[in-house]
Amino acid sequence: MSKLMQVLVVGGIIRFVLPTLIPQLPFKLASTIEVSTLINSFKSLQEAFFYLQNNIDLYDGGVNHHAPFLVILLNMVDEHLPKTMSLIVFNLIYTVIDIGITMKLIQLNRWYNEYNSKRLGVKVVGFNDDLIASFYLFNPLIILTNLSHSTLIFLLFLIIESLVQLLVEENLARSIISLAVASYLSFSPIYLLIPLIALAQTQSSKNVFYRSIAIFILSIGVLLGSSILITGNTKFISQCYLSVMSFNKISPNLGLWWYLFTEMFEFFTPFYIGIFNIYSFIYIIPITLRLYQHPHEKPIGDSFLAFVLSWIWICFTKSYPTIGDLGFILSLLPIFKSTVIPHCKFMLVTGLTLLVCLLLSPIFYYCWIVLGNGNSNFFYSINLIWGVVHVLLMMDLLWARLSYDYIQVNQIPELESKKLRLTQI
Repeated sequence: MSKLMQVLVVGGIIRFVLPTLIPQLPFKLASTIEVSTLINSFKSLQEAFFYLQNNIDLYDGGVNHHAPFLVILLNMVDEHLPKTMSLIVFNLIYTVIDIGITMKLIQLNRWYNEYNSKRLGVKVVGFNDDLIASFYLFNPLIILTNLSHSTLIFLLFLIIESLVQLLVEENLARSIISLAVASYLSFSPIYLLIPLIALAQTQSSKNVFYRSIAIFILSIGVLLGSSILITGNTKFISQCYLSVMSFNKISPNLGLWWYLFTEMFEFFTPFYIGIFNIYSFIYIIPITLRLYQHPHEKPIGDSFLAFVLSWIWICFTKSYPTIGDLGFILSLLPIFKSTVIPHCKFMLVTGLTLLVCLLLSPIFYYCWIVLGNGNSNFFYSINLIWGVVHVLLMMDLLWARLSYDYIQVNQIPELESKKLRLTQI
């Protein structure tokens, strides 16, 4: 058995056996605010199943925030099997999806190394397939997200599928459709359309902007129109998308929104809701432009990195973040092993800051909610530091890429590049 197969088997066993032996594990984790939110909770998905099976409107009561098609498709498992068996099937589904994400990460890693080797004229060697798989399958943040049966896993699969279809399969239409389906499941991936189109443009000699926009709008239109026909109303638009934008369900999470809008005067709330939503995507445009790689110019820029940095920014500014968002980003970073990572300066600081957040977040929340000897300020302080992790990661990766571009343009030898000290002007 190859090393890759060993990693896949062990990773699959962890994801399938643990929730099968401990059936209450997904429900316990689904109640943990670091792992699951109102938007992607497995408990709310179970509630949606109950509504559907008892002919109750899916979006009555404001509990369900899952897209109609996702509920209907997964309900086929829940409705036609005994409860114990359906949970085992769900364990299998989530395991297979995570294995699928792993295989697609391996494909992206191979593409990135081959692409940069051709682009630079120098052999670019990345991590082996088994290590790329290990970075994802044994990532504790991803394992917890999978064991909680968060619907975020479906979102991550569609995002990575969108990249694979564009870069590996070279199929623009399927790539845009995948991103459209991800945006249908959860609102935030719609912002990734900007860096995805930029990445598509670097892979094509034709202007793909209008074609990409047309395919995306058509795909979203078909999904929304079909959902309206199935549900018989438009309530799902408010529950699935507007609730994310308007943040009308204020609940503690790892994000920056909940505390501010709890303390804010109601009069100012609409204004700052708008500001926060604009803030969620406005920086994606300069990130994409700054790292845009021109096909016929010097080998500078990295539109694939721009896509990753845009996802980091979205995870930082979204209203209902979880540890799975950052876990997915951390699993993508090993792809940049031979280009960006060697020039990063703050990886140790970022890693230690992340570790502090993961240790103190559940402790402060427990002191606040259960023991009652703390208050929301303690927990929110960790949320702020969690945001600092994202900012440190973005700054480090961006500066590392700019340093790498400077070295390539000026053809600085490897030994001298290690001693190089660059300063922003």
